[in-house]
Amino acid sequence: MIIHKLRKISFPSILFQHTLFCFLVSMLMYDGYQAAHAQASFEINADKQMDYADYCFENQDYMTAAAEYKKFIYFFPKDERVVIAEYKIGMSYFHDKFYIKALNQFTHILDQNGLTDAGIQSAFMISRCYQRVRNYPSAIDNLVYLKQMTADTDLIDRVYYYLGWLYLESGDFDQARSAFSSISVPNQLDSNTKTLADHLSGQGNIPQKNPITAGILSIIPGGGYLYCGRYRDALVSFLINSVLIYGVYESFDKELYAIGGILAVVELGFYAGNIYGGVSSAHKFNKIKQNEFVQNLKKEFNADISIKINSNDILLGMTYHF
Repeated sequence: MIIHKLRKISFPSILFQHTLFCFLVSMLMYDGYQAAHAQASFEINADKQMDYADYCFENQDYMTAAAEYKKFIYFFPKDERVVIAEYKIGMSYFHDKFYIKALNQFTHILDQNGLTDAGIQSAFMISRCYQRVRNYPSAIDNLVYLKQMTADTDLIDRVYYYLGWLYLESGDFDQARSAFSSISVPNQLDSNTKTLADHLSGQGNIPQKNPITAGILSIIPGGGYLYCGRYRDALVSFLINSVLIYGVYESFDKELYAIGGILAVVELGFYAGNIYGGVSSAHKFNKIKQNEFVQNLKKEFNADISIKINSNDILLGMTYHF
């Protein structure tokens, strides 16, 4: 009787334990399957990683693009597209105006690859970075060094062409003319450089203001500003200096020497500033007109450097390809 009762009680208990055990095993197997499935779903290969980085780059999300290209290089270091990823990291920095970071990146590529396609285009981009920060001497020196490192006529002509525009932007028209003239005759014809050199002869027609004349005219307060077409500044300078001069005269006339002395010192500062401002205005006027001349030339000749990149190589093209 007691044994029968124990058997009756223990049977459901064993069944419950067996069921619980099967349930737990099933859950563990399901979790393992889900984990394996999730891992398989999120597995990224080189093509997908590169495609996503390119997508970010093309949509101008440059910081994300740079980060994704770095991931590509880290996870797929032996992929042949690593050099393109490195180059696009530099271009991402460049487009986001982090010119120093871009400069360091392109310098690294040039050091690692030498005068390969990637190295050559990086050399041009190094000069572009210097150009953007208005460091024209370094931009020019970099290209001169590149020219000395190669015997390729087409590449040398491209260097001369870019040097010509750098010299123009820096205001050195004689060196610009010399650079354009140094391009080989066939490439001069292809790039219309001869026509460009003829246009440079119009440099003499650029409106200019003589800084010495501006300084002399500034003897009369505001005269230098007026000469440079800054009429409002001329009026303000004339009024301020006139009031101070009159104040100095009245102070000494009424024997208020202390006040007169203070006003004289103040007026001396304003008067000197008036002369300096007149001379500076002439220099600024000349610089603006030179820049306008260069910009008009760029528009007329559609001169720019455009970066073209494909999956096989890196191409740097100018409007006139050599």
